[in-house]
Amino acid sequence: MTEENDRRVFVQAGEPVGVLGGTDSRYRREGDALVVLPDERWGNPLFADACLDESDFHIHARLTLDRLVGSGASVLLGGHYHYNWSRPEGNYTWRISLDIDRYPRTKNLGKAMNIVHGMTDPHKAWFLADDSSDKQAVGACRDFFSPGKPFAVDIFRRGGELSFEIDGREVFRQRLDDGSRIAAGRCGDSGWPISVGFLPGRGTIRIHDFWAEGSFPGPLFPTTDAWLQNSDDYSLYRIPSLCVSPGGRLLAFCEARRSYLSRGWEWNMAKGMEFLSGEVHCAMKSSDDHGQTWSEQSIIIERGTIYEARDPSPLPDLETGEIFLFTRGLWVVSSRDDGRTWSEPRSLAGALPNGWDSVTPGVANCATQLRHGPHRGRLLLAVYITNFIGTLYSDDHGRSWQAGASIAVLGGSEPTLVELSDGRVIVSPRMMGERSAGRLFLTSHDGGISFAETRTEAGIPIPGQGELLAVEIPGMDGRPPLRPIVFCGSTENKTRLTLLASLDDGQTWPISKVVDDGSAANLALVALPGGQVGVLYERDKYRRLSFQRVDLPALIRQSC
Repeated sequence: MTEENDRRVFVQAGEPVGVLGGTDSRYRREGDALVVLPDERWGNPLFADACLDESDFHIHARLTLDRLVGSGASVLLGGHYHYNWSRPEGNYTWRISLDIDRYPRTKNLGKAMNIVHGMTDPHKAWFLADDSSDKQAVGACRDFFSPGKPFAVDIFRRGGELSFEIDGREVFRQRLDDGSRIAAGRCGDSGWPISVGFLPGRGTIRIHDFWAEGSFPGPLFPTTDAWLQNSDDYSLYRIPSLCVSPGGRLLAFCEARRSYLSRGWEWNMAKGMEFLSGEVHCAMKSSDDHGQTWSEQSIIIERGTIYEARDPSPLPDLETGEIFLFTRGLWVVSSRDDGRTWSEPRSLAGALPNGWDSVTPGVANCATQLRHGPHRGRLLLAVYITNFIGTLYSDDHGRSWQAGASIAVLGGSEPTLVELSDGRVIVSPRMMGERSAGRLFLTSHDGGISFAETRTEAGIPIPGQGELLAVEIPGMDGRPPLRPIVFCGSTENKTRLTLLASLDDGQTWPISKVVDDGSAANLALVALPGGQVGVLYERDKYRRLSFQRVDLPALIRQSC
């Protein structure tokens, strides 16, 4: 079997080898089956822990449905089922329901349940009491399998066609270019990896075996998972950040969310329901082996009555050993014992630039301590509000903070910053709505107090969230040390995580390497010993936060 045509096993004889989603209280192993229990409210989906790309594939599962009563038990294919429900454009998934009552209002114990397939949108409940062309009934389920007896499901993609079989009998065959194709990802964007999963709906699915064969996009370097969706009492983990503590520990932070819906289409805009939108906590894990293993999770900020634990942004002061952690709204906590305990939050709202006091600023996932030039030792933080980018700085090790630069940037948000070798500072915001013109660079010559230059860097055609980082590579074999500037971001619709490097302080970017060809969204960078770069990023369509250690010296040797 070639690298391009691999097989991944997700459930074997009932053992969950590689699955995501669901909760421990909603699935369990019984005999040779993994029993996925019903959930009236959410549907309780269970996904494979790997995604396929858009080349040919074969998906196989052996299942049992205990009853055929219109449970809505389904196969989920493509799309982005796990995402914030409120995206206005919708997030589509192809759902193949094995047990649907097309007209549930007409109750009849003798009615035949149907196999139905169609695209789903989390903005709308998937009611089937209509004959719309996007929900096609392809047969009565009792003609293909019986309740309480295992049956095999096989899905093949061959070129432009997809076929669905039960126990070797073809149920339907469909071309993928007729408007009912598999949604390759969020909103059907091409290039997104394809998720595969099962939804018990209001019944029970028993999964005996589940594997897929095809091409699986994945990371270039080995990864470890720091957080998984639906774990440790939280539904979703987002917005990662990283730092190395003054004591040498690798610290990872993220938003731990109970409130944001990670399952969508059963909601019809959830009218009349309370979303608890403020229940976002800040979680931390540590690693003493540069990200190979991670500690147990600790919650260092729980939402209070006056502040939010969003957008955690760490900043170690290497001169005093104190670690600052900023969150949205300009709140800060700090640790003087390498991240083991943290202070109570205090507000920095008084340091906001003029005109910013009536809004809630976001903090970028990037802050730094200047190490070169006349402002050596300064703590510098990038902040933003709608269409404005700014900075805050402290020259007394965080005891007081002042407003620095502020500039109008239409569509700008989530700035990242880096110090160049001569002490200049580059601030680069995410540009909403832009595509490939290049990365906007704002340059400061006075340590972030003002912006003197603005330019578009065509060498970085990545307008979305990304991060800049300066890396120290020690000299080897008589070679002088290097200080490359690194940028990392996703190049195509939140896929193809790409790392670029400049060896001349950002004037040119000759080194470009895709480090994960799969789905990748928000990320954080950290410099590790030996010139290595740690990347913590949202992977597999937000279902995990994965850490990848990139061998930057090797990439430079390959490119130069």
